[in-house]
Amino acid sequence: MSGIGRRLRTVAFLSGGLLWAAPALAHDAFGDLGPFYANLLHPLSDQLQGILIVGAAALLAAKGREAAQLGLPVFVASAALALLATTLGLALPYPLLAVALAAALVGAAATLPARLVPMGVVVLLMVLAGGFVGAAFGPPAPGAGTLRPLSGALLGVAVPSLLCWGALDLLAGRLTPVVPAVIGSWVAASGVIVAAFLW
Repeated sequence: MSGIGRRLRTVAFLSGGLLWAAPALAHDAFGDLGPFYANLLHPLSDQLQGILIVGAAALLAAKGREAAQLGLPVFVASAALALLATTLGLALPYPLLAVALAAALVGAAATLPARLVPMGVVVLLMVLAGGFVGAAFGPPAPGAGTLRPLSGALLGVAVPSLLCWGALDLLAGRLTPVVPAVIGSWVAASGVIVAAFLW
């Protein structure tokens, strides 16, 4: 085939792709899975929510298992309270910039030596991060009921945070203790980048 023929075929192919393009829908990454699975998988489609979960897990993995024994339940309970407040229409509006800064704080705390971040500060950061994670789900869709969205959201927070913490704790013990700090630095950088775009 000649060069002109190849070029014409390429132009025709690209033109057809542009004509068949469909609009992109935000938060429609998984299609209509129903209220339970939509909330269960929500942290995979909401980047700020996801990095807050990873950042919280990195902070707890960096501070040791004693910190995780208190920090993980506090994180999940804070997310549950924020989720309940959002479901009942009691949540206050907040800027995305605050969420990005919270991610930067949690990630930065994971990079610091344990002696510089007392347990009280860890708990406060878990309350802050968990609150933003729970509020990010938003109110349930009309007609979705309450139990299925709530249970899906709670599992969507508890399971990934526990799995992330377990993986980072395992890597810190088997590979090197700086693994949680490295992940924390990535979370902090992500939060700073998002905050810079939102400023």
